[in-house]
Amino acid sequence: MPGSGELKESLGITYVPTLNVNYKILIDIDRVNRHMDIVTYVRGDGFPNCEAFVVGPGDSRVFLGVHVRKGAAPLALAANLGYPMIASAIRLPINLDGSFSGTIGDELARRSAGKRKLEYQSISEWNARFHSISPNSGRCKGVEDPSHLQELLEMDC
Repeated sequence: MPGSGELKESLGITYVPTLNVNYKILIDIDRVNRHMDIVTYVRGDGFPNCEAFVVGPGDSRVFLGVHVRKGAAPLALAANLGYPMIASAIRLPINLDGSFSGTIGDELARRSAGKRKLEYQSISEWNARFHSISPNSGRCKGVEDPSHLQELLEMDC
């Protein structure tokens, strides 16, 4: 943020508020039925962008969720809100060695669709959904950067 580095260096303080993020991650491993249930809930001030993922044996990565920032830094951080940023409930089938089997079930999607049975998709399809989210999705960048002021005037914010 403009001038904060100089202020910190000369006076030892800065006007930049702290990032406030709280999370709860619950993991239940069923070795008999060979799956791992992961429930993730992240709350905070909504700034900056964030992502959560789990890394399994063999460096296999699975997204638990992503969040695109809300508002501009001075406002979002100063408000110190408990904004819901990420919520997920997934089931990861695992192999005997504990590695991910290559599929994932989305419990939140199952419940919201009113389905009785959990449907699975490949981890690569699941992760691609999160990779495709623009880090500026739905953002009015003119609020954050005056060089984008024309965008702000043209956007429906």
